[in-house]
Amino acid sequence: ELTPNRGDCLSLLGLARDLNVFFGMSETIDIYEDDIDDLEINFKNLSPLDCPKISFLEIDVENITNDYKPYLENYFSVLGNKKTNFFTDISNFVSYELGQPTHCFDRDFITTDLIFEKKECNNIFRTLLGSDITLKNHNCVFTHDGEIISLAGVMGGASTACSKNTKKVLVECAYFNPESIIGKSIKYNLVSDAAHKFERGVDIDSQEYVLRRFARVVQDHVKIKSIKIKTFSSNSYQNLSIPIDVNKINNILGTSFREDECLDYLRGLGFGVSNKIKVPSYRHDIKTNNDLAEEIARVVGYNNIASSPINLQQIIDCK
Repeated sequence: ELTPNRGDCLSLLGLARDLNVFFGMSETIDIYEDDIDDLEINFKNLSPLDCPKISFLEIDVENITNDYKPYLENYFSVLGNKKTNFFTDISNFVSYELGQPTHCFDRDFITTDLIFEKKECNNIFRTLLGSDITLKNHNCVFTHDGEIISLAGVMGGASTACSKNTKKVLVECAYFNPESIIGKSIKYNLVSDAAHKFERGVDIDSQEYVLRRFARVVQDHVKIKSIKIKTFSSNSYQNLSIPIDVNKINNILGTSFREDECLDYLRGLGFGVSNKIKVPSYRHDIKTNNDLAEEIARVVGYNNIASSPINLQQIIDCK
């Protein structure tokens, strides 16, 4: 019963965070803990307003395997998902687990400049599913040697896609502004879980964590020969902070909660509490005290908030 704007709940981690206020939550997700070398990559971001932050992870492995650990195998057997290839399978699993889509390029096919831009298009683009679509008007794309190799935030292209023989991968992990992605999957008739998430907003602060999780899943299955990472950021993102005003929250809800009660509810939902309420980077739907009041009402339960009569005479007198 989550509303469509709760993109942060489109993952196992997101649901666990939201339920933390009731049941508690422990960090049980293993990530790659070793040092990662700096990646040298010829990347240009020509449209930073559409993609303010993007990271790349390069992994070279000795071999690939079709034998998955139980936790990864269960993702396919229990949910009925189809396997594609080693790296793409891990990408899909991590998106399901953490809510951040990633895209895997076969590193051997990325030999010159990789460019991200929002550009006017009139191009035939072959998707990694093998279908040809005609890109029209403005689209956010990745290009390589002048060829569009990915419709950003929606689907990658066939020319640089990983295969069952890929041993060296370039994993792209980005934050795309939802307005830049909305409607593209419908326009081009592409079924895309990535677009569904990007349209609702992903966590701009999660990229290194997600890529380290990706690397750990790889490490659980094969031996890593080399691993490198690089992040490109156009600006310093700052979490929104909202002044603490419990009186306003009580007026909105018609309640008389104590300040410590309200703050405990918000802490349980992942909000930072100091002299202000710090909104988590994954909560794009929170802007004002009205939104904080709604969060508290959700936790308490709408039916558990006692009703009180409205004094119509008092309202008339105020007018």
